[in-house]
Amino acid sequence: MVHGIQISLRVDRRTVTDQNRVVKTICNVCSIRCGIDVYVENGRITKVTGMQESPFNMLCVKARGIPELAHSKERLTRPLRKFNGVFKEVSWDEALGFAADKLAGIKQKYGAKSLLVHLGVPFIYSQTEYMARRFCDLFGTPNYTSGASFCFLARVIGQNLTCGSYLNAHYPGAPKCMVIWGQNPTESRLLQADFIHALLGRGSKLIVIDPKVTPLAKKADIHAQIRPGTDCALALGMLNVIIEEGLYDKQFVENWTVGFPGLTKHVRDFPLEKTESITWIKAETIREMARMYATSSPAAISPGISLDHCTNGIQSIRAITTLIAITGNIDVPGGNVYGPGFRMTSLRVHGKPVDGPPIGTEYPIFTKYTQEQSVVPAIEQLCTGNPYPIKALLINGCNPALTWPNSTKFTRCSKNLDIMVVMDIFMTDTAKMADLVLPGTTFLETENIRIYPNDMSRGGLPLIAKSNRVIDPVGNSIEDWKIWAKLGINMGYGEYFPWKNNEELFEFLLVGTNISLDQLKNNPGGIYYGSRSYQKYVAEGFNTPSQKVEIYSKTLEDHNYDPLPTFHEPTESPVSRKDLADKYPYMFVSGPRTIVYNHSQGRNLSVMRKILPEPLLEINPETASALEIKDGDYVKVESLRGSVNVKARLTKDVLTATVFMQHGWREANANLLTNDEERDPISGYPGFRSVMCRLSKVTEV
Repeated sequence: MVHGIQISLRVDRRTVTDQNRVVKTICNVCSIRCGIDVYVENGRITKVTGMQESPFNMLCVKARGIPELAHSKERLTRPLRKFNGVFKEVSWDEALGFAADKLAGIKQKYGAKSLLVHLGVPFIYSQTEYMARRFCDLFGTPNYTSGASFCFLARVIGQNLTCGSYLNAHYPGAPKCMVIWGQNPTESRLLQADFIHALLGRGSKLIVIDPKVTPLAKKADIHAQIRPGTDCALALGMLNVIIEEGLYDKQFVENWTVGFPGLTKHVRDFPLEKTESITWIKAETIREMARMYATSSPAAISPGISLDHCTNGIQSIRAITTLIAITGNIDVPGGNVYGPGFRMTSLRVHGKPVDGPPIGTEYPIFTKYTQEQSVVPAIEQLCTGNPYPIKALLINGCNPALTWPNSTKFTRCSKNLDIMVVMDIFMTDTAKMADLVLPGTTFLETENIRIYPNDMSRGGLPLIAKSNRVIDPVGNSIEDWKIWAKLGINMGYGEYFPWKNNEELFEFLLVGTNISLDQLKNNPGGIYYGSRSYQKYVAEGFNTPSQKVEIYSKTLEDHNYDPLPTFHEPTESPVSRKDLADKYPYMFVSGPRTIVYNHSQGRNLSVMRKILPEPLLEINPETASALEIKDGDYVKVESLRGSVNVKARLTKDVLTATVFMQHGWREANANLLTNDEERDPISGYPGFRSVMCRLSKVTEV
């Protein structure tokens, strides 16, 4: 038993034929990456179940779509090149030769930096990412970007600035109080939700901070329905209560923090009445939350992506990390902990000349902590050509036409490119815009080494595992990492891509580690690469310049940012834009999670469409009644950037001044409404969760 989950690392020794077998592999439909048993009959996948050997095997409904994903008639199976606006099948030699010639010409004319590379979420932390970055190094472009420009790395940056490492809620340590802040684990993190439900049964307290009534909010001791984008103000108000009432860990604060006296003065600007007016949470509720969290030891906070998706996200994370630290809940069982990491051999190529400056120089902190560039300023640069033009775009496993903010801008400005290459498994909206479409593979047709971070959404287990190929690549498709390698060879970088297959590559990546490829092959459930320890800072200090928790960040001060966690009103809200408040009176929240889909993926699978067939706009019945909107009516949602028509779903789970809509729908693209220009000044993240809008009933569909 590991953390209450029974696992077995025995190898399945059943004798099977090539046509009738069970293959143990790792799901890649979402970022949890559960272990799965895939049943194959006559070369086709028929069923998927959880792998007994894996500690992550709580399969969600997305697993039902795996057979259709692999065998869909819509799969791309041949390279496609556009001639006079029409795609025609070409050979791999012609496709890669065309791409290499175009890239070489663009590099000669505009410089290497005119190439922008973007990888989607399915390939983060995989050999495909490593190969893409290697290609960028060899080509000389500094402009490598990924889904990290919109994902959890804002939390990583905020916590690293404050305590030097990324923290996770440690549920196996049985926290007496759990705070779920801007997250809906029931829809996005099943294993985490399972931990929470188990602890509730043992008497632990639960606080949920979310503008929406989520399933866990209905079970919470306190549910605080916060105004979107005001999380930092709430954290500062809670800090004010904790400091004023002396509920903090005085010994830890004295020995292990920098900037506490300044914080004490700073939070006096957030008395409860003022915090209530900002956040919409009653003063007594804020006081009760602060006391419950500070006096329940140990206690754990789990901040979600909603905090990233605000224009004050980094400072919100810093304020929440400060709450964790001053209450003595950092790196203790049942608090928020950090653990060991696992480093494989890097595929980066150092010493090659890089053509600079990169995109997004206004976000140096983002680049420092992510080692890549922010894609959001690239959207503007694609349109203006300033300070230099972007003339080539290589996209792997991403659909910017649906997922990038203010996505009409990408659609419009991509016409400024000399070449766009899309590597994908389906003809997405973005692929339709490309000059060249290259068919990659699903996770079922390739292998990977998966490093599971020390993340409580995955049980907090430091694990490494190998996924296995289930079926051969469909048609004439090629594993994505090999596409990058073959393109590199066509560019003349052949000596840097010597690996002919996955096994050769994996052996290279594992050199210098304490784990071999044979071990991974013989342990389909994975191998633990580290052990848990606590209060490591006593011996090592924190991984910050001062080796302490930096409530006051000199790093931020040196870059002209607020050194203390500081609240700034969302740049697009009825408060900051009073001139627009009457015209756009509602707050639009893009991207609430659903367990059925992951980002823009899966909506072309019939089995998933039966579960959730269409996009919906969640509206409070009071709001709907005032606008004469009934459940099932179509509603026009307008922002400063555009409009979409979408069916209404009336629910009391959302506040009267807010509406919620999932992203990733072709039929109603929520990101047509979002803002790419108003961003967090530190991370560059756009405010997906705080957009001003207006609503009207659609009389004719």
